Amino acid sequence: MYRSSLNQQQGSMLVISLFVIIVLAMLGATMSKMVIASNVTLVTDLTGLRAKHAAQTGLEVLGSQSFPLDNSIQACNTSVNSNGAFTGIIGFSNCGYTAACKTISITKSETEHYFYRFTSVGTCQVGDDIVSRTLSVDAMQAR
Repeated sequence: MYRSSLNQQQGSMLVISLFVIIVLAMLGATMSKMVIASNVTLVTDLTGLRAKHAAQTGLEVLGSQSFPLDNSIQACNTSVNSNGAFTGIIGFSNCGYTAACKTISITKSETEHYFYRFTSVGTCQVGDDIVSRTLSVDAMQAR
């Protein structure tokens, strides 16, 4: 009797082991996809942060031109490009910015003011991906 039940169970271990192998393979493939997606997200976040810093640099360049330390304030109606300003900086070699400013003369409380609008777009490229960030700053200064 024991021998006949043993004959009926032949091959069940093969089915169970095949099932376990398939489940583990699917689990491994899912984990691999999650790790790859996490790495892509990390690279995009880091590149976006670098693009933001490039855009910030453009705002600082225009701000220093409009509000020089040793001179009086000046109207700003221009645009500037990075033109390779980041070539010697590690991590920023494929980054750049385009910044523009516009000044409007306004009167507020019978006093003349300059109203400034600074806008800068920083871009960075990693492989085929290009990430950009746009920053804007408004300022007002009595003339």
